Amino acid sequence: MLQSLRPVFACMVPLLVALPALAQVAPPAPSADPAQPLQLAGIRAADPDVSATPVAPPAEVNGLAAYFDTWSQRVAEARASQPGWSSPLLTTYAGLEERVRVDTQFQHAGNNTDTIDIDGTRGVDLIVGNTEEVQISLPPYFIRTAEAAKNAVTGWNDWPVFRFKQRLLSSPSSQGDYVVSAWLQVGLPTGVRKLTNHAITLSPTLGFGKGFGDFVVQGTVGGLIPTAYEGKLGEQVLTNLALQYHVLTYFWPELEMNWTYYPNGPRAGLSQVFLTPGVTMYHIHLNHDLSMTLGVGYQVAVAPDYRAKPLTPAYDRAWILSARMNF
Repeated sequence: MLQSLRPVFACMVPLLVALPALAQVAPPAPSADPAQPLQLAGIRAADPDVSATPVAPPAEVNGLAAYFDTWSQRVAEARASQPGWSSPLLTTYAGLEERVRVDTQFQHAGNNTDTIDIDGTRGVDLIVGNTEEVQISLPPYFIRTAEAAKNAVTGWNDWPVFRFKQRLLSSPSSQGDYVVSAWLQVGLPTGVRKLTNHAITLSPTLGFGKGFGDFVVQGTVGGLIPTAYEGKLGEQVLTNLALQYHVLTYFWPELEMNWTYYPNGPRAGLSQVFLTPGVTMYHIHLNHDLSMTLGVGYQVAVAPDYRAKPLTPAYDRAWILSARMNF
C-alpha cells in the first residue's frame, strides 16, 4: 500500500517546494495580439535578452525526490543485511521493519477488572535510512469493565507517539545471524483522566538477538522514565527475553519472559514477572510487495503474589493477538 504511494509522494514534493518560488513571479499582462498565446508564470518572454525558460526547482528538490525514488532499494538493502526472524509477540525485534502493526490484549486483573487494550505501543514502522527506523503510533484505546463502577473506564490511554531506532550491528542469517540496536520512544500524556499519568515519558532501550540455526534468542533491556511527578509515578526497569524456534516454513513457536522492576515510586522495591507462550505465522505472502504476519499468545503473571494497593502485578493474565502487514 505505502510502496505504491511513494511515486506520488516523490512527484508532489518537488511541486510543493517550487510553489513559493513560482508565486513570487508576477503574472504577465495579457497579450495584445490575440494570436499570441499568453505567457505562463515563471517564463520571462517579456525580456528580449533572456530566453523563455521555466524556473528550475531548487537543487535540493532533486535530492529529496531521489530519496523517495530509492526508498524500495534502501529497504531491501537494510533487510538483506540483518536476520530474517519473526518479531515476537511482546519483545521488540532489534532489526529494522517496514510494516503496519496492530495488537490487542484481553487482560484480567486480580481485582476482577477486565481490560481490552487495543494497539498499545504499536503503529507504522518505516525504514528511513540504511540503519535507521522510525515508528509512528496511534494512542492505545482501553475498554475496562469492573465490579466497582469507579474502576471502569473507556477511552484513550497515553500516547507513545514516536520512536527512533538506530541499528548498531547486524549480520544476515546466512552469516553471523545477529543484530543489536538502540532506540528511544517518547510518550505524551494524552489519555483520559482515569488513565493518564500526566507526564511525558522517555523509554530508552537496547535490543539484541542471536540465531543458532532454527533457534533464536531475542531480548531487550530498557527503562520507562517520567519527566514529571517522578515520586508519584516512579521509574521502571523493563526487560524482555524471547526464545523462538522456526518450523514448517511459516511457524515460530515461542516462550517469552517479561520482567519489570520498580526502583522507586508507589511500587518501590517490587517487581513483576510474566511468562507468555505463543506462536507467530511469519511472512504469509500476499503478493510480491506485501506479506502478513499473525500471532497469538497467552500471558500469565508468575510473580509476585496478588497485591491490591498498589495493584501488582498490573494484571493476572491476558490473551494477545497480533496482526502485521509487511511491505
